[in-house]
Amino acid sequence: MRGNSYRGAQSLNTPETELNRILEIIGEIAETTAGGDYIYRGEPQHYEEVSSSLWRECRKEIGTEEFDIEAIQARMLELAKNYTHEADDFEILTELQHYDGHTNLIDFTTDSHIALFFACDGFLDKPGRIILFQRTENINESHKIREPQNPRNRVIAQKSIFVRPPKGFLDPRQYDVIDIPKSLKEPILDHLQKHHGISTQTVYNDLHGFIRNQSEHQKTCIEVYQVGTQPSKDILETAPDETDNIMEHQ
Repeated sequence: MRGNSYRGAQSLNTPETELNRILEIIGEIAETTAGGDYIYRGEPQHYEEVSSSLWRECRKEIGTEEFDIEAIQARMLELAKNYTHEADDFEILTELQHYDGHTNLIDFTTDSHIALFFACDGFLDKPGRIILFQRTENINESHKIREPQNPRNRVIAQKSIFVRPPKGFLDPRQYDVIDIPKSLKEPILDHLQKHHGISTQTVYNDLHGFIRNQSEHQKTCIEVYQVGTQPSKDILETAPDETDNIMEHQ
């Protein structure tokens, strides 16, 4: 498959030019996917492969890419069943994925705007990218593409769908790529929030999302506490000059 890449003109970033470049990217996504059934993945930087976390961890430990990722995951599933009452393998994997466990699942979304959010959310000093992966009957079967049967809040908000690649990673010939310039990341995030209601709060709408931004929440709580506990000052202390003027004119 061809690899698309956005090459917007590096003009001065005015609100008008930024909006035009954002709309060009959104239009390129729509144009590229118009002829097929696509799912999307946003990545805030350019990684070597589109791969599962379990595959990356195993490659690190084994020191080679020559291993059977599904055999390793099957053994991991047997061990995980000692920690849950869930019997369905796929549901166990999605729950592990939800809690940031290592699995052979790769997160995708059915919503290109949410993928665009993920491509811009983080690493603001580096370009991001969107992976456009076309689903066909053969791909659906070989990569076991499925939506979770009992989705949690975050999975629903992110319109998640999971790809389980047989080798642990996707063949680059199977997907298209659209680059997101680092200079557009923050303007795109603003655009998504204003015009599509997509933000950190809506995408990470569970306690994991709260923890993810807990330092900011904590800062706000401390500021509110400090304001609420400051002793109120008497008006005579806060405006002595005005009080003197009133007394002089009586």
